[in-house]
Amino acid sequence: MLASSLPANPALQPRTRLGLLALAAAYFTLGVGSLAVIGLLDPMAQRFGVARADVAQLVTVFALTFAVAAPLLQMVLGRVARRHLLLLGLAALAAGALGTAWAPSIAWVLAARLLMALGAALIGPTASALGASLVPAAAQGRALATVFAGMSVATVLGVPLAAWVGHLADWRSVFVLLAALAGLCASGVALWVEEGELRAPVDARSFLQILNTPASAWAVLVTLLQMAAQFASYALIAALLHERFGATAAYVSFALLVFGVGGIGGNTLAARLGDRFAPEALLRLAIGGLALVFLLLAVLPLGALGASVLLALWAVLGMFFQAPQQKRLISLAPELRSLVLALNASALYLGMSLGAFLGARSYAGLGAESLCFLSFAIALLAGFAQWRSERAASRV
Repeated sequence: MLASSLPANPALQPRTRLGLLALAAAYFTLGVGSLAVIGLLDPMAQRFGVARADVAQLVTVFALTFAVAAPLLQMVLGRVARRHLLLLGLAALAAGALGTAWAPSIAWVLAARLLMALGAALIGPTASALGASLVPAAAQGRALATVFAGMSVATVLGVPLAAWVGHLADWRSVFVLLAALAGLCASGVALWVEEGELRAPVDARSFLQILNTPASAWAVLVTLLQMAAQFASYALIAALLHERFGATAAYVSFALLVFGVGGIGGNTLAARLGDRFAPEALLRLAIGGLALVFLLLAVLPLGALGASVLLALWAVLGMFFQAPQQKRLISLAPELRSLVLALNASALYLGMSLGAFLGARSYAGLGAESLCFLSFAIALLAGFAQWRSERAASRV
């Protein structure tokens, strides 16, 4: 059952609300920075005289750099205040965006992309840690959902908006505007975000402490598997909808919009329920529901409309997972929240890459029919990891 005795959401002060919005805007900037290239493939490829696939690889470079850098930077800069880390990350992302806009060659774009990824690796986990520290424990679920909403809005609105701006003006203007947005976010953080409690020093021993603690190690693996389950199918969503469900090209665009709106709905639902129910119960619901959706997509004789309904539910459950997962990780390692959230962010991006890789292999060998079965199997593994994490935590 979902019921718990958690207290009702306390009211937040206006300054706290503004601080959370500034952190959400920082996450939005991160999300657009990581994905904007997707909508700018053609003009960037034409400008630098390379294939579209070469430009698309910039997304992979960003994701892998983020995954490796997120925990390492928390260790290297472990004694720096979180607020300063966030401002440093926004500055690095802005510098990388400007470097991308002014790059004379694709090699320079790659270098600027690496700098943006390093900045993003500081922004993501630090924004979540600060958001949780701004509010009492009874409001952490709502705060984390508010901060992470920036990422979901970036996916739904930010990427199409970047493509539209690049079409109306020039692809370089997208990155100039992104740098300006990072500057505005930094101003908001400086005005409204307080440091909160002092953080414990973070070093390699802290990293090993989290990985050697079964409850937290299994919990981080849950994130990796949950994202891999989704991206095993999502990375090839157009082929899946067309070949499995008979969707036209126009309907694929509509289905992607439905997916994006569902993601925002899932994050909103997490904000409403995150402080009313135990995170473990919400995570079981999210993972179990996601596995069921993939199974239904795999076995039911659906048309494009029916698939879109399940696609929306998939998006709701996928995004609903994020806030309670972050809240639970903080509860497992409260003194090392920045590092455990960095590991979670790293697992998130590694899961995206792993899922896309496995999905591509499955599609090449078995076709679109295999994708949802693969996602279902990985979602079951995520459920197993969640069970192991909860079992380990109960023994402490």
